[in-house]
Amino acid sequence: MKTAVLSLTAPQNLWRNNMDISIRKATTEDFGAVLNILEMAALKLLAKGVYQWDYPWNEVDLRQQIENDEFYVAYSDNTPVGCFRLKTIQNNPFTNDEKGLYLYHLAVHPQYSGSGASHSICRWVQDYAAKQNITIYFDCWAGNIFLKKFYIESGFDYIGDFPEEDYFISAFKTK
Repeated sequence: MKTAVLSLTAPQNLWRNNMDISIRKATTEDFGAVLNILEMAALKLLAKGVYQWDYPWNEVDLRQQIENDEFYVAYSDNTPVGCFRLKTIQNNPFTNDEKGLYLYHLAVHPQYSGSGASHSICRWVQDYAAKQNITIYFDCWAGNIFLKKFYIESGFDYIGDFPEEDYFISAFKTK
C-alpha cells in the first residue's frame, strides 16, 4: 500500500455552499438526463484540454450500468443537476481492503457549476458510506489540483498518487 501526504491549501469557504438536492438510483427513465449531464461535463473538460472522459458517451454501456442499478441521479426542484456511479469492487487497487464501492463519473451539469451541487453530492456519498459501513474509493487525474483540493475540502481522505499507463491518478476514500 502506498500512502502519501498531500498538502494543499484551498481558499477559505470556497466550497461551503450546499445545494438542496435529492439523490436516488437512476432508472431507465433517467437515461436521457444522465447522458446529457455526462456529455455536457465531458465537453466542458475537453474545452479545458482535459481528456478524462470519452465523448460521445457510450450509450450501450450507460444503459447497462443504469439497468444494473449502478447510477444515481441528483435532482434539485425536479431538475436533474448531477449524477454518479457506484460499483462494488472486490480487490481494491489502493489499499488492503478486500471490498468496497468505487465512485465513478461524478458529474454536475455545467449550468450548475458553482451552485454547491458537487459538494452536496459528495456529502451524500460520505453519509451513504457511513450508513452502509463501507468505504467508497475514487480517483482523479493527479494533475487536476483544483479537483484534489475540492475533494479534500469536501472531507475525503487522500490516499496517494498512483501510476497509470502514461500519467498518475490521485486516489481518495471516504472516512
